[in-house]
Amino acid sequence: MAGIHHPQSATTVFLDQPPSCLEFCPETPDHFIVGTYLLSENKTEDGEVEQSKTGSLQLWNLDPVSKTLSQIQRIAVPYAVFDLHFHPRHKNLFAIASSVGSVALFQVSTNSTTGDASATPSITQLWTKQVHEDPSIPALFLAWAPQNWFPKPADGFAVTFSDSRTAVFGTEGDIRQEESIAEWGTYEAKQMIEVWFVALSTSTGNPDPETQNPSAIPFMFTGNDFGSLHTRRFDNSTELDDPDEHISPMLLEHDDRARHHTAGVTAILPLDVPLVDDAPVLLTGCYDEGLRVYRATRRGEVLAEQGLDGGVWRLQLLNTTRIPGSDDPSNVAEYRFLVLASCMHAGTRLVRVTCKHEDGAPTWGIEVLAKFTEHESMNYASGVWKGGQEMTRSSEVLCVSSSFYDRRLCVWTVDL
Repeated sequence: MAGIHHPQSATTVFLDQPPSCLEFCPETPDHFIVGTYLLSENKTEDGEVEQSKTGSLQLWNLDPVSKTLSQIQRIAVPYAVFDLHFHPRHKNLFAIASSVGSVALFQVSTNSTTGDASATPSITQLWTKQVHEDPSIPALFLAWAPQNWFPKPADGFAVTFSDSRTAVFGTEGDIRQEESIAEWGTYEAKQMIEVWFVALSTSTGNPDPETQNPSAIPFMFTGNDFGSLHTRRFDNSTELDDPDEHISPMLLEHDDRARHHTAGVTAILPLDVPLVDDAPVLLTGCYDEGLRVYRATRRGEVLAEQGLDGGVWRLQLLNTTRIPGSDDPSNVAEYRFLVLASCMHAGTRLVRVTCKHEDGAPTWGIEVLAKFTEHESMNYASGVWKGGQEMTRSSEVLCVSSSFYDRRLCVWTVDL
């Protein structure tokens, strides 16, 4: 087994504000967006300290050959940007979650009419929607709904808040039209606590008896600051009677009561493997520095665990490899998931998660492949360039990672 890689930065730049989130643009892969979060304190005349949160969205270019960075555009916003994600299907749209309980949608467009990926893009704002009635309650995380998550053709997202609420917003029209978007479901927790993360996924169930098509089972997973992981499973197989209903009835709901995570659950990545005894398998990140393969049953079950030396704030799936069985190529003998982890005070990790099917029982493993440790404060956001085969070695992973208080952006590569 090869040793762990310890890459060095090829480029380091410093931002004007602390970076809180970062994501590459799918349609212009040499560009990425950074969201920032600046906390300012001012003393009033009577000596009290007032805090204000502001931020920005910054469009950056990464030259994949020279590994250099250049800022293309900066948009100041009157709130801190907590989270940022591109739409899974409309790949030129991204939404952000803000410190004032709002979600804003932006479009990345190029002047090119030919679809030239090298054309210089720009960001324009399409709408801002107040998704919490109290602007003092920040929106912490946003997750787009997968294609078949709703029972009828629709588009939407889930958003979590610091007061324990999770809400689902959707539209049967165009997501770019703010007036068509409505709140379709609200899920309150029993205690006031930050819900750090929400993941929406669809797992493949048994085939429909009439069409023989596999059914899509919608799930919602949330993680809170107490260390609890909450699973909700919805029933898309029944017709909705009420035209005002847009989310299927809940089939089951359970909370693992923090049996397995000893601190806040801050990242949840559903893995594309078959249900195990009717329960989905997730990868979870936690403040307690643990990365876990987790089966989302009522009580929960940890299938593999690895310490990453820092709180596991974000997980990004880079690729999935399925190795067919030798006796039956239609069966998968092994799954391999390459994952990028942003690990707060420990920097960035590249991790391989494996699932081997031997004698019918799956065996899970977690291996740390690379550690990038030049960040001198909290690594909340990282991303990987996905520009194709222009690199000299296709096994080379080109990363941009950030750290918060020292406002650092680093470009580094590792050859796996």
